[in-house]
Amino acid sequence: MTAITSPAPALEWQHVSLDLGEFALRDVSLRVDDGAWIAIVGATGAGKTLLLETAAGFLRPTSGRVVRGGIDVSGEPPEQRGVAYAPQDDLLFPHLDVRRNLTFGAIACGGDVGRVAELAAHLGIAHLLDRRVAHISGGEAQRVALGRALLSGASLLLLDECTSALDEVTRAHIGEVLARERGERRLSIVQVTHDLTEAHRLADAVVEMERGHLREGVHHASSIRAHHAPGGARRVSG
Repeated sequence: MTAITSPAPALEWQHVSLDLGEFALRDVSLRVDDGAWIAIVGATGAGKTLLLETAAGFLRPTSGRVVRGGIDVSGEPPEQRGVAYAPQDDLLFPHLDVRRNLTFGAIACGGDVGRVAELAAHLGIAHLLDRRVAHISGGEAQRVALGRALLSGASLLLLDECTSALDEVTRAHIGEVLARERGERRLSIVQVTHDLTEAHRLADAVVEMERGHLREGVHHASSIRAHHAPGGARRVSG
């Protein structure tokens, strides 16, 4: 008899805990299937960013595992994980112009340098390509950081409030850009947001964090399967 196996998830937190003294992530288990988009919501200080940082490789769990494509990457550096991280505070290179900030993402990670102009146009920052990032607004900087992440060629995006400085119309447009990129490249996306409307409009499923752990239940669209996977991890499938 031939065994039928499920493909490895894009990302999985397996009983992840992180003790930081005054705050801790506690036994977080969540599986994100290939091509899925999930949103993580919750109050400020709930641990959403810390959870993303364990996946990105900036923080190592005290216990539990971070699994990427079926491989335990808990001890691997960020550059070995095949993920792109777009933080709320952009983390751009202030001595470079917008074009070189975007190009850096492609060159450093083997992405598509030829898409810089095209993607800049989609993100509404084409007119800023030759401007230093010290002379652009917070919302423009967030779009540059998002463009850099998209140009990296990574198949998993970790987005941490990366559109928080945008007005409602621009945020909706950027959501459409992300949705198109996801469909064309089969990206997996984990997005931290305080915008519940955006979360339910864009994501396949929404999970809520509270004081360092995931609350029970996954809110998902009718066409999305979300159930408890073996081992207790919530599973989100695209």
